[in-house]
Amino acid sequence: MPRPAVIVMAKAPRPGGAKTRLVPPLTPAGAAELAACFFADAVSLALGAAERTVVAYAPAGGRAALEEALRAEAPEVVAGDGRLLWLEQRGEDLGERLAGVFERAAGLGLGPLVALGADSPTLPPPNLSAALEALADGRADIALGPTDDGGYYAVALRAPARGLFDAVEWSTPRAYAQTARNAARLGLRLLELPRWYDVDTPADLLRLRAEFADEAARRRAPATYRWALAHAPR
Repeated sequence: MPRPAVIVMAKAPRPGGAKTRLVPPLTPAGAAELAACFFADAVSLALGAAERTVVAYAPAGGRAALEEALRAEAPEVVAGDGRLLWLEQRGEDLGERLAGVFERAAGLGLGPLVALGADSPTLPPPNLSAALEALADGRADIALGPTDDGGYYAVALRAPARGLFDAVEWSTPRAYAQTARNAARLGLRLLELPRWYDVDTPADLLRLRAEFADEAARRRAPATYRWALAHAPR
């Protein structure tokens, strides 16, 4: 019986180690506050898409800061809730960490699985449900959600696929195409999800602020919207 789950890939929201490409215009502390809001909204999105959510955290001691972010920014989500499973990320690069988390989550009997970054706070929920449904009913083996910068906001798998993340140049405009090529080489049927955007740069932050003119976006990302209201440009 399928046990779908969403994996949220998250870094501890610490000043100087979170959303550093937004400094400036933000301060290191402000960027860490925003990262905490992104994470809280990502977990809320994940819990709405599947019964179980895996928080794959980094660094090794980062879980406490992420639990505090949930308590502060999404009090309706209890950090110790049985729907949340916490796994430490392991590996030298993002590809190794993703592969490891997929294998460990599948080893716990979860699947299909979708791994979600915590950089797209207003991502529409149907993007995730479309991936899980297509994998569960056998229409695809992998789903990728492309971002405007050439990467992807989510990757979903029916089962772990060794080699899928080999030689991917992370944080470059080639990441999506290289992963898709690896999927084709492995004989995996690919579903491309609707395009969305990550908030990595000052231009992305301006786009996010503009999106909050839409009430639906405010509902999808309540913690991030509260931050935007409190830090509105003067």
